[in-house]
Amino acid sequence: SSSQPGRVVAAPHDGYDQYSGVIAKDVARRLNWGWVEATGYRSYPLRHWFDVNRPTERRYRAGGFAEGRVTTRGVEVFHEYRRKLRLAARVSANARIPFLVEIHGHTREVQTGNGTLRIQAIELATRGMTLAQLNRLKQRYDRLVREVPQQYRVPLAIDRLNREYELDGWIVPFYFRATSAKNHGSLQTSEASFALHFELPPRVRTSYGARAAYGKLLGSLLNATYADVR
Repeated sequence: SSSQPGRVVAAPHDGYDQYSGVIAKDVARRLNWGWVEATGYRSYPLRHWFDVNRPTERRYRAGGFAEGRVTTRGVEVFHEYRRKLRLAARVSANARIPFLVEIHGHTREVQTGNGTLRIQAIELATRGMTLAQLNRLKQRYDRLVREVPQQYRVPLAIDRLNREYELDGWIVPFYFRATSAKNHGSLQTSEASFALHFELPPRVRTSYGARAAYGKLLGSLLNATYADVR
């Protein structure tokens, strides 16, 4: 439960997006916000894959998973996730969530002239905020990241501000727009008034020191951002 109604931090792909649940829980505790973790819905060994934050499921095909399709079970899983979000946010069953934060993890790589570049950057998909608010969020992040130990620092790219961004001398296109979640999932306007969908790279997630530093950073960032959009 949360003593701060209306605000919830969620990790819909915990277990698959490694350490996303640990980070979400840490941030929620720091802020005293609601918290939701969905664990085990994406599993190679169990050969099932639910998108959780949208009503789609991916069928197992030899060696991997097919494209996501809306299925009865997918809808059930999504509705259970919606219900848990509202319980954690302490709002009624069909009310919009005032402020939703989702924590995801990525291991994205792009091909460059020199081979493969692992994308050690946070990509942030957003819903409901003005460009001025997003610019302030970016400036806040750039200030806070200076307090993170050098070996863990990564840049932040934001969907509506950065169609592309620079990383290690390369121009990288923004990728994680959360389009499906915005169109028919948890980031729809009907679901949340304001939503932030963080895709965290390995450098932020895989060591204890990094998780601690970014738990603190995200707590400060979200606290100030919530105050800005109220």
